[in-house]
Amino acid sequence: MNFMIGTCLLWLTVMLASLCVTPSAAHATEPKLRVLVETDIGGDADDQASLVRFLMYSNEWDVEGIIADRSAKTFNIVPVRNHLGLHARNGWELAIEYLKAYAKVHANLIRHKPGYPTYDHLRRVTVPGTNDSDAGVKLILKAADIQDPRPIWYGNWGSNSGEKSNLRRAFDLVKSTRSRPQYEAFVRKFRIVTLDGYGPTRQGPRHDKQVVLDVETGYPTMDGGRWYHRFRPLTEHAGGFDVRRDVQRGHGPLGALYTTPKEGDSWSFIYLIPNGLSDPAQPTWGGWAGRYGPRSDDPRNKRGPHGPQFYWANQRDTWRGTTNRDNTARRFAVQLQNDFRARMNWCVAKRFADANHEPIPHCQGDASRKILHVAVTPGTVYKLTAAGSTDPDGDRLRYRWFVYAEPGSYRHPVLIENASSSRALVHMPEGAAGNTIHVILCVTDDGSPCLTRYRRIILRGRVR
Repeated sequence: MNFMIGTCLLWLTVMLASLCVTPSAAHATEPKLRVLVETDIGGDADDQASLVRFLMYSNEWDVEGIIADRSAKTFNIVPVRNHLGLHARNGWELAIEYLKAYAKVHANLIRHKPGYPTYDHLRRVTVPGTNDSDAGVKLILKAADIQDPRPIWYGNWGSNSGEKSNLRRAFDLVKSTRSRPQYEAFVRKFRIVTLDGYGPTRQGPRHDKQVVLDVETGYPTMDGGRWYHRFRPLTEHAGGFDVRRDVQRGHGPLGALYTTPKEGDSWSFIYLIPNGLSDPAQPTWGGWAGRYGPRSDDPRNKRGPHGPQFYWANQRDTWRGTTNRDNTARRFAVQLQNDFRARMNWCVAKRFADANHEPIPHCQGDASRKILHVAVTPGTVYKLTAAGSTDPDGDRLRYRWFVYAEPGSYRHPVLIENASSSRALVHMPEGAAGNTIHVILCVTDDGSPCLTRYRRIILRGRVR
């Protein structure tokens, strides 16, 4: 009898514990990306705005470092600068002022999501990266030499203030001081997401062959300009977003330091946000930061790097009756900005219940964010299910399944029945043998602002 009572109590304890799991518990065991960024903050004010957004997502990654490479001599010469009267004489000091503002909202942020790094950690890994300092290079060496199998995603927001990229300096140093195998292993540790593949932000052609992946988020110039310059027109008013109302006013000291919605540097880390939609290792699949294609076979790439590991924003999506590069990001722009709005609310909402939090989609019984791969026989119907999807706020959920045609290899229409239901049916076309079809699940809550998370399932037609 005592055994039965004890068993029942144990079962009850487990059940209660499952009800008290934090909203992100489903993803707690998924490894985070290691992220290290370099910024020329202190010139064009977009870096300051990007730093605000970056810090709002810093819980999603293991932030290995922030390298500020603008020197004092170039700090006050850029016509579009906006230092907001902060007491700073160079880019590193300006970055520290932003970290101080972050420290003031940190206690609120962790009420809404665990994992936000402390001010002390960020202060420790934020270093100057000017040509007369080796702090940035040392930080890179330390991060790469740690026994950690995960690659380091290096986001360069610009080294165009006369300073050489710290990553290039690190590569040069290792190449000249270590054995050839050690040098090659060192470079292979990095995945590069940069906004200026032509200029000094690049790691240098002498290292190109060793690079595993390099994604250019600033170029090429097409369909309205540089990809870097398309951030503002695509996002500034998406879904009714308003910078003053949603960020700068009434959202704490960090929001007050937001400068401009230009924010072109942000593509480089938005590319890395783990929302279930994209895979950073697959640039051609698309996501919040757009969709990327090979540079090597693009006639516009006359001065940039060549090779199968180099990508840039040269793809077009067909969406709502138009075909344009803007569509690769515009189709997700409302969800992107709603997510940023919600996180800015976390800065001032002192209770979990006072803000909205993203839903947790399940796909085919899987609660992770990983992309699913399924082999399906052509001519059959495959069942899709989002059963088990939850929302940490108890909000009602809306479901949408759609075929993201461009990343797949099958180029004809695909029918999805009940595409607005948690359970849908996709008809695998007879001619899909050997081809891939990317199906996206969008799960959106009815909170304010409404938030969306995704799952991607790639169907491959079986070859009979």
